[in-house]
Amino acid sequence: MDKLKIAHIGTGNRGSNTYLPLIAKLKDDLELVAVCDVHEKRVAEQGEKYNVPAYTDTEQMLETEKPDFCSIVITPSNNHVPGLLCSQHGVSYCTETPINTDLKRADMMIEAAKEHGTKLEVNENYYRRPSERIKREMILQGIFGKVNVAHNDFRGHGYHGIGLIRSYVGFDNEPLQVYGFNKSYSVQDHVWRKGQPRRKKEDWLHSVIEFADGAVGIFNFTSLSYGSPLRGFNGTKFYAERGMCFRDDAVILNDDADEQRPVTITRKTNNVEGYETLAALVTDTNPEVVWENPLQNYPLSDGDITVASELMSIANAVRNDTEPEYGAYNGRKDREIDVAMGRSCSNNGAPVTFPFEY
Repeated sequence: MDKLKIAHIGTGNRGSNTYLPLIAKLKDDLELVAVCDVHEKRVAEQGEKYNVPAYTDTEQMLETEKPDFCSIVITPSNNHVPGLLCSQHGVSYCTETPINTDLKRADMMIEAAKEHGTKLEVNENYYRRPSERIKREMILQGIFGKVNVAHNDFRGHGYHGIGLIRSYVGFDNEPLQVYGFNKSYSVQDHVWRKGQPRRKKEDWLHSVIEFADGAVGIFNFTSLSYGSPLRGFNGTKFYAERGMCFRDDAVILNDDADEQRPVTITRKTNNVEGYETLAALVTDTNPEVVWENPLQNYPLSDGDITVASELMSIANAVRNDTEPEYGAYNGRKDREIDVAMGRSCSNNGAPVTFPFEY
């Protein structure tokens, strides 16, 4: 299978330390042909490191290198700038989350991709973690029955956490309305993150999302997440017709429906270039549920798999002329619900119904 030519836009921390090393690892599928960034010194360093041309002008790079697709990892509010140029030059692309902070600009990106016949993938990370993949696969195969209530307690902020809730209740399950409110509390004065000012206050966002099929999503987020030892545990859970899942522990009813039956998930691995990488996750349910790692031929950690699968999603969409796995619709919907939560919070918890003006 021919390699696809990829150009990478954005050589900040995440672009340089996560995306570019993974692109280099996916050597059987991808060929890095260029890097681009407005910061001349930074992009030059990455160009030299990977022995590819370095550009500060996206349009010039697209016209000169003619990549099959691009990965964009920049400030999200600016995603539309290189994104629109890519579509106008007939180049598909994937972009880090959110698709854009501004919904109107997100719509511009989506419309431009439609107009020029290009693909647009949104690199939602949390949903793609292997531990989430097997949960989703069990839901799709009916192991739990219908999911009625899904919680997310600061397992990812905003659109990340919402994406996880939607993965449980169904990506095609349209939101009807959102309620949200903020609360602040005093906590013990402590070190939030090393090198950062100490904190003695905590701000919470609480939100309830009602979906078309009656399911409810409950989203909680605290300002002490992402670093505070006071909030060292986070996670998701869902309650369904035949069972439930708390973090990564799942239970269903036994055959007599009088006791819980824990679901055991077995991890199968391959040794690739001396690295033990995930091959599959297998449940002991009846029927057995299997999630196979499509990238098991590469020496990747579970964290690597999430980002690598984003790159391969847009690559496969271009190669096979299919839709990307997550896609612009889901990326936009996550951000739309995120915006609605904020709007409800700023209006003392008044419900925001869909669709709404923005």
